[in-house]
Amino acid sequence: MQNVLADSGPLAALYNRRDRHHARAVEYFRVQGSGFRCHTTWEVVSEVMYFLDFSASAQGDFLDWLHQGHQRGLMHIAALAPEDLPGLARMMRKYADRPMDLADASLAWLANKNGITDIITVDRADFAVYRTARRKASRNVFASAAKESS
Repeated sequence: MQNVLADSGPLAALYNRRDRHHARAVEYFRVQGSGFRCHTTWEVVSEVMYFLDFSASAQGDFLDWLHQGHQRGLMHIAALAPEDLPGLARMMRKYADRPMDLADASLAWLANKNGITDIITVDRADFAVYRTARRKASRNVFASAAKESS
């Protein structure tokens, strides 16, 4: 089973029909859904909740989906510890020209921690630049899937 990092864009697009990436996200998770294990962070989950419509059931539906994915072993949510903060601060300073937000920094931290460099993101520019401590680049499998279906 393939392990991938999950950024907020495709996750929010799943539950926002007005999002320009909605149809692609739904199709991607429908086709690929049982073939990969998503790894994300609470910072990304928080960002998704911010993006989703407060008046709709989208937030609750998203949390239910995360819980079901977790129960099936397909969704893992990592938590930062206070000891991780100096490393995040260094990364955010390193990529200050992008700039790197906390959700993106948490995914870069997770890539360093677990060695996963495949990512599902709509943020092509930033994740094309970010590198792990071992200088490995991310591979945007969400963008790759869009090219293959074109």
